[in-house]
Amino acid sequence: MNNFIYGSKCEMLFGDLPESEIEKALTRHRATKIMVVYGSGSIKRSGILDKILAEIKIPYVEHGGVVANPLISHGNAGIDLARREGVDFILAIGGGSVIDEAKYIAVGAYGTQDAEKLFRTGQNTQDALPVGAVLTLPAAGSECSTASVVRCDETGQKFSMGGTEALRCVFAYINPRYCMTLPKDQIAYGASDILAHMIERFFSPQDNVRVTDELLIGGMKAVMEIAPKLMEDPTSYELWAEFCLIGSLAHNGWLSLGRDKQDWATHRIENKLLSGIHNIAHGQGLAILFPAWMKHNEKKYPTRFKQFYSEVATPKQLTDWYKSLGLKLTLSEVGLDAEQIKREAMEVYPPDWEVGDFSQTTVGDMLVILDLAK
Repeated sequence: MNNFIYGSKCEMLFGDLPESEIEKALTRHRATKIMVVYGSGSIKRSGILDKILAEIKIPYVEHGGVVANPLISHGNAGIDLARREGVDFILAIGGGSVIDEAKYIAVGAYGTQDAEKLFRTGQNTQDALPVGAVLTLPAAGSECSTASVVRCDETGQKFSMGGTEALRCVFAYINPRYCMTLPKDQIAYGASDILAHMIERFFSPQDNVRVTDELLIGGMKAVMEIAPKLMEDPTSYELWAEFCLIGSLAHNGWLSLGRDKQDWATHRIENKLLSGIHNIAHGQGLAILFPAWMKHNEKKYPTRFKQFYSEVATPKQLTDWYKSLGLKLTLSEVGLDAEQIKREAMEVYPPDWEVGDFSQTTVGDMLVILDLAK
């Protein structure tokens, strides 16, 4: 186990709490002018947005219209608005895409920082406006994480910032009732993303991490058990409570303690090529790539894969789980041509590109994985 220093400024307001708790949290964090960031439709149709805004007494401006795989141009418009209005707090109401764009705005609205340059070059910052999150879609874990991902309008490439406390929300209001109107495809995408966050952490080359191994194994088994039940009973408060909790725990850093080295190659490939260039749902892209990544690597690392297959799921159990949620398992099933994706990969990644702390994935490895996923 590695040494570590861990801290989290994120206050979790979890459960069927009144919306007035959001106003109290804003007051605790000394917000005087708020930007409310939200999506492009369902948040209004559900009535959630109006219910929350009715409780906010602090002056605010609205920045709606965030899309899945949020665009830099829309984030830049938010930065301009925040600066003009003298905003000192960003409140995100939505899922991971909304929260990620809110974090991007928080970076760019702090002083004269150039958020786009920082994200494009992969630089971190220790400065950003405070962000609060009201979660409506458990998946990305952005409500409690130190990461944000945005997408270039012109090329579709994704750029990210991570590992800085400046991007961790100061509070996250997580009410499972907000999730009860989500369509089944969103449940499936969310479950796939949550599972992926734990798989990436589980495949670590470090020894003596049995404590977090057990936490990860339990978390992975839990999400694989809960998600199909939610598909059958999407109005169950108790199921949503479990699902929301594991979604946040999967990406808030707790399950990484003592294991600095994790893999993340599959996320890097998916973000750039599938949900990036082709704008497919991130959780769907992960469902396509993870079985292929596992098949490519299982013989090279038999001990770790044997542990996963015996304690979490066999390859067939994993693919059957994806299928049970209605997810596709190949590139062709979502209308993508493997040869085209491979050409795009060669354009996006330099020849000496390598990623992954568990299995060092080269460009050559990536091309094999894409072939296995076709």
